[in-house]
Amino acid sequence: MSQAEHTDVDVTDVELDTDQVRKAQRVVALHSNGTDDCRMLLSMLGIGDPPD
Repeated sequence: MSQAEHTDVDVTDVELDTDQVRKAQRVVALHSNGTDDCRMLLSMLGIGDPPD
């Protein structure tokens, strides 16, 4: 990707829909090594809380 094609995306500007969040939570839960690991990974992704 060239510098002209590269755009910075502010993470706070990106909104995930409920379906995307639930799918990500399922994948993280499937691949985590227990409850604490799952919570930590979801927190790192910013999707630790249930979607509204």
